[in-house]
Amino acid sequence: MPVCVGFLYWLFLWGCNLMKNYITIQLIGGSEYIEDIELKDDEALLLDCSGNSPFINHIWNYICKRLWWREGIEIQGNFNLISKTINGVTTPIH
Repeated sequence: MPVCVGFLYWLFLWGCNLMKNYITIQLIGGSEYIEDIELKDDEALLLDCSGNSPFINHIWNYICKRLWWREGIEIQGNFNLISKTINGVTTPIH
């Protein structure tokens, strides 16, 4: 029985890291830790399709506002953007 419980715990932890859409950010100053933040499908679509759109700043403000409400993380002014991963494909931001 303990082996089964250990396997289920490992499976749960492994499954928690299966985000297909996320941004990678780095804290400005201090520990400079790096964190992945999951994006919902509509946020990922906006970020992926915006490219060099004239509305990119408005789109980014909208995404940051949603992440602040959902995750409690204020990205603008506190974190550097490292990359975005959309459908498993990672590309740099900036």
